Amino acid sequence: MLSRISSTGRLGRLEPSVETSRELITLREKTERMLEHAVREFESVDDRYEVPYQSTCVIVHPINWTKGRTLLRVIAPILVEVEENSELFKKLSELNNTTIFGKFYVRERTIFIEHNLLGESVDTREFRAALASVAHHADHLNERLLAEFGGRKWSAHA
Repeated sequence: MLSRISSTGRLGRLEPSVETSRELITLREKTERMLEHAVREFESVDDRYEVPYQSTCVIVHPINWTKGRTLLRVIAPILVEVEENSELFKKLSELNNTTIFGKFYVRERTIFIEHNLLGESVDTREFRAALASVAHHADHLNERLLAEFGGRKWSAHA
């Protein structure tokens, strides 16, 4: 589960601590290689990677999923400190109906976009497409959502 954003602008733990499987170790190694080829800079933070991008930060989080399977979560905060209301939920639903890569949601007053990839079969092209799409949406939607719903950009928070 996602946790609150710290005062330093970093996300807290994204998933409960789980025993590290062989499959997860393999996915973490693969993720680092893909990141090295996809972006100029990233940082390893606990059990995930953070990629700065314009007004946001993309979190790439390899996790155990089920029965020896893994997922690669690609997550970006869009706005923080938003008030949750029915109009916001309606807007996020509309965005979810028109966005190919990613789902929009609000958790603990933060709007996120997230796209998940199957860890065992993810390849570099698929990873790069998901990373670019999530980063682009997070960076380009923040002004519009800020004007409609208030809050603050991730970059103003970090």
